[in-house]
Amino acid sequence: MDSPLTLILLACVVAVIWLWRDRRGRTRAAEEELRRICLGNEGQVERLIEGEMTRAPRLSRAEAAQRAVERYQRDNR
Repeated sequence: MDSPLTLILLACVVAVIWLWRDRRGRTRAAEEELRRICLGNEGQVERLIEGEMTRAPRLSRAEAAQRAVERYQRDNR
């Protein structure tokens, strides 16, 4: 049971779970930052995310939210 293959498999499972949770956290962080920028206006948050996804249709929602935050920061320097 303590073979190297078992330990490698267990390490891979732990890594996948950690990466998945980290990605979810970053998704939430970008959307929360965007929500803060929009003063809680959910409609505006959705429009900004959709606008980024229109510019680059293959973006994930998290990437679109991050780009919307970056665009806002760049445009409001």
